[in-house]
Amino acid sequence: MPPRIPQREEFNHWCIEKLRNADTDQFHHVNNAVLATFFEAGRMELFSADSVKPLMGGANLAVVRLLMNFHREVFYPGQVSVGTRLAQVGEKSFRIEQGIFDREGCAASAEAVCVLLDIASSRAMPVCDALREQLLCESERK
Repeated sequence: MPPRIPQREEFNHWCIEKLRNADTDQFHHVNNAVLATFFEAGRMELFSADSVKPLMGGANLAVVRLLMNFHREVFYPGQVSVGTRLAQVGEKSFRIEQGIFDREGCAASAEAVCVLLDIASSRAMPVCDALREQLLCESERK
């Protein structure tokens, strides 16, 4: 069964990424590793926001699981829009859903599970209440 293809209106955080010739592979489409980098840019857009970053307590954001679905090829030249939304906040993790869109619609989608990583111990740390509240507030913005 093919994965569900998300729609633009499902996302509330956006970043634009320019496609470069160097992003292409021997098949002349944008390489899947580049799409993973675009997804990372979208996640960083959410977690580096001025309203969120100070609440992270100096911790790093680490991806512990990444599932990507490729719906169709993306070709150079052009640009893509990366949509991101916070789907769930757990005790120590976040589930983030994303889509990469060009003029034709969604070309790829992803689900990432991330944790806050304590720099000193390199272990996942609990999500504090203030960060949880801010992220939930951010996830409701359109």
